Amino acid sequence: MTFGLLKRSFAALSIRDQQFLIVFSAPPRYLSAMNQPAFIRARTPEAKAERRAAILAAASALLAQGGLAGTTLSAIATEAGVTKSNIYRYFESREEILMRLLTEDLRHTSKALTHTLTKPLPLPDVAATLAGGLAANPRLCLLISITASTLERNISTNTLRDIKRDMIASLERTAKALHTALPKIPLAQAENAVHILFTLTIGLWPHSTPGPALTALYEEPEFSRFKQDFRQSLTLSTEVMLKGLTR
Repeated sequence: MTFGLLKRSFAALSIRDQQFLIVFSAPPRYLSAMNQPAFIRARTPEAKAERRAAILAAASALLAQGGLAGTTLSAIATEAGVTKSNIYRYFESREEILMRLLTEDLRHTSKALTHTLTKPLPLPDVAATLAGGLAANPRLCLLISITASTLERNISTNTLRDIKRDMIASLERTAKALHTALPKIPLAQAENAVHILFTLTIGLWPHSTPGPALTALYEEPEFSRFKQDFRQSLTLSTEVMLKGLTR
């Protein structure tokens, strides 16, 4: 349609209809773009590191607010103030983001255990310390419980190699602390013990944190036997495991 035809069509409208079109017509695209906040691409190593940290912080906040269900890639992007497509410049997938949070939590937990297990201790105390270190970090327990079944299945081999190296450092740190506290357990066996500790967490965490329906059911006396306290159950299981390794 030519401009002249448009002009004649507009003139044929009533004054009221002309006013309606002027007020309610969509603004030109350039005006809409001007009203949008400008997205600045991170170009320097420092800016990229800050953007990466912002994405991890966004995922961490969403996990705390709405759990795994609310921690979608779109939600992470919105929380971090970036586009969903931009996240792929820093992480391969949602699963990688969650695995990076896991390795961060694991690093902090292993360092805390190193500062606690500094001398030989009674075996029950060691078991309680190991279990307590995990129980104190519910997010770590949650992520450990879905690592093999979910998180490690949408990440490339090269990225997994980097993640696993980070996990090895935490594993070795924890194993050395365990060996210090229980010298009867050789260092190699101490590493196996830490692996078993994580395996126990994978099984116990989901059963100790049921959904609303099961939580309500377990309040009934008939079904209360199914209730599990994660820390208590993990402490008992860890103590049994350590006793087997010290025989």
